[in-house]
Amino acid sequence: MLTIGQMARCHGLTTKTLRHYDSIGLFSPALTGRDNGYRYYRPEQIVILGRILWLKGLGLALEDIRALAADGGLDNVAALRDTLQTHARQLRTELQRSENVLGQLTRYLAQPDRGLPALQTPERVAYPALRIMGMSWQQGEDGSIAQMWDRFEPREPEIDRLHEPVGTFGVCEPLADGLWRYVAGLPVGSEARLPEGMVELHIPARPYARVEHHGPVTTLPETFRAAYSEWLPAAGMAPAEGIEFEYCGERFFGPMDPRSVVELYIPLKD
Repeated sequence: MLTIGQMARCHGLTTKTLRHYDSIGLFSPALTGRDNGYRYYRPEQIVILGRILWLKGLGLALEDIRALAADGGLDNVAALRDTLQTHARQLRTELQRSENVLGQLTRYLAQPDRGLPALQTPERVAYPALRIMGMSWQQGEDGSIAQMWDRFEPREPEIDRLHEPVGTFGVCEPLADGLWRYVAGLPVGSEARLPEGMVELHIPARPYARVEHHGPVTTLPETFRAAYSEWLPAAGMAPAEGIEFEYCGERFFGPMDPRSVVELYIPLKD
């Protein structure tokens, strides 16, 4: 029989580690002295402990190894292989998640430094009701808002649009359960026909706070955050739940053009 010290030295462990393994039911001694409480191990347990340490080195949690050992899986080639295959799938999922996060970090760090949006005083406007036709993207759907815009732009000629206003609209419409959909569209009259595969919605007549976003559309969320958190409170304006929209008019030169100006309309409480 081997003492706990001898077993620990076989694998370069501390006796504290072996006591912990015993306490959680992972690796117990073959015999514990009644009088002195000393732990003794059989020589063949050296191989079992080595297998436990190998699995731990592969990243398996001690609880998973304990469960495998309790079912006799440490000595069962098929059970051991099944456990390792499951662990490999989990590692691939975690690796993909880490690569996605790393990609986002890399893209963010590659961007040039940019300051916060310049302070603005929102303008309170009474915007008239407007009918919009276009294409939509909703939370949970595949793709992105940018990809939806790419699909919509070639189909703009299908819409019998109004001559005024001259630009395009990006409308965020609240839905049930806190969800929302985004519609890229054009203003139309009451008689306009809805093209196949498109949607329509109505921007209600109500007071809005109008602010401006300057530069690429990739930083639009920063302007919205500044408007909601700083500009509207400073102006004594309270946002309301409802449709908010972006208007790209004559001062919009393209989604990535630094000269572009997008007008943002945020619904206000009466």
